[in-house]
Amino acid sequence: MKFLKGLCISIVLGSLWGLAGYVADVRIQRLERIGLLPYGPLPAVAPVSYSYEGLPMAFDSSLPLKRASELPKKEFEALLMSSLTPAVQTEIKPYIGAILNLSVEYQMDPFWIVSIIMVESNFKLTALSHKNARGLMQIKPDTAQHLYQLMQITLTEDQVSENLYHPEKNIEVGVFYLKKLLQNFRMNYRFATVAYNIGPQKLRNRLTEKSLDVDNFSYLVKVKDRYMLLSQNFSKIIKHRPMPFEGTYVYSEQGLKMEERIVNLFPQSTSENLTAKF
Repeated sequence: MKFLKGLCISIVLGSLWGLAGYVADVRIQRLERIGLLPYGPLPAVAPVSYSYEGLPMAFDSSLPLKRASELPKKEFEALLMSSLTPAVQTEIKPYIGAILNLSVEYQMDPFWIVSIIMVESNFKLTALSHKNARGLMQIKPDTAQHLYQLMQITLTEDQVSENLYHPEKNIEVGVFYLKKLLQNFRMNYRFATVAYNIGPQKLRNRLTEKSLDVDNFSYLVKVKDRYMLLSQNFSKIIKHRPMPFEGTYVYSEQGLKMEERIVNLFPQSTSENLTAKF
């Protein structure tokens, strides 16, 4: 009899436990549906700074570009634009976010990209050259079609032409092209810059013929001038900015003071006595 009574109690308690679990699941599902209970992976958090840790070397090898991550995005953008005239700042402002985000995505020197755009179109989105190069980075439709194939993106001729006048898409194709040129010319920025202007095959031919003075090539000189202008304020600020480890307790003046206090707690005679015992 006691066994049957215990069994009945167990069944009742089990049923109540199962019902309570079911009710809890229903309530959780309802809270999820109406948005009162967040569920699932955490939302992506946008990085607070631009990072170039994967970039082996900048256009100017002496530029400490990897330290860009020490600055908030807005400060980095402001430093890049601060050397430009107000009129040019107005021209670049709609595109600076896209340029810097793509430069991080492809791990490319942002000052180099902006310098190329300045020389190519001076930020005129509708620019069209006599060679049919279009948009901010002045890319020809046939070149863009080839680049899209390398990017494994299939587009019609009309879509390619349309993309060349879309700022972010034009910049991405141009950045991808610069990346390929830099890889093809083994991280030689001078050759990659000239190749962007006259084409990689023509550059190879002229290098083989020794008929090209690369360092004095007018296009490269223009890009260098813009680059020095754009990067000067960042270079100046970052070189006088303490390294992150210099703000730590161990490195800081407070750390040194603590070290002195510890030393003063043990007079020289005590230290000698301790040394003698061992």
